[in-house]
Amino acid sequence: MTQFVRNILRVYRKATEQELREGKAWYETALDECDIMSRRYGVPVHIVVGVVAALSPSNRWERNLKDAESMINAYVSGQYMDEVSVATYGAMKAKAWDILSRSPDEDEVVSILNGPKIVDFYRCIMGEDTCVIDGHAWCIAHNERRSMQEVPSIGKAARKELQDAYVRAGKRVGIPAYEVQAITWVAWRRMHNV
Repeated sequence: MTQFVRNILRVYRKATEQELREGKAWYETALDECDIMSRRYGVPVHIVVGVVAALSPSNRWERNLKDAESMINAYVSGQYMDEVSVATYGAMKAKAWDILSRSPDEDEVVSILNGPKIVDFYRCIMGEDTCVIDGHAWCIAHNERRSMQEVPSIGKAARKELQDAYVRAGKRVGIPAYEVQAITWVAWRRMHNV
C-alpha cells in the first residue's frame, strides 16, 4: 500500500494550480448542482444525489445531471418511468426511480444503490471521506497507463486497499480522499491525454 500512496502523491504533486482548484471543487460543485435540483423540485438533497449516483454508470457527467433532472421532473409531475430516456442501463434507471418513489433515508439510498462504485460516488458527493475506485484511480495508484478494458477487475479487497491508500494520501496533504481522487484524475487526464 505504501507504493500506492507514493504513486498517488506523485500524480497529485504534478497537478497544476488550475487542476488543484478543479479537483478540489469537483464533488462540492456536484453537491451544489444536486442542491439546486433539490430546491427546484422539493426533493431532499440526499434523494437527488442518490438519483445522480444511480444514473452515473457509463454516463458523462453533463448528461448524468440532465438525466437526473429529467427523472426527478417526471416523478414529481406524475409521469411514468418509461416516459424518461436516460443514457445508462435500464437497471440503473429503475434504481433511480425506486429511490424517488420510496423516498428513503440516506442508509436506505445506499442499500438501493447496492454497488460499490455508485455507493462510493454517492458518499463522495455527500461529503464522506472516501473515494471512487474506478479504472482511472487504479491506474494512478499503480502508476500504469492502461485502457479501461485493460484494467483488471477490482474486487472488494483491492477496492478497500486502494481506498485506504487514497485516504492516507489525503491525510498527508490535509484534504479528504475524494478531493485527492478528483485532483489526481484531472492531472492524470492531462498527463496521459485521456
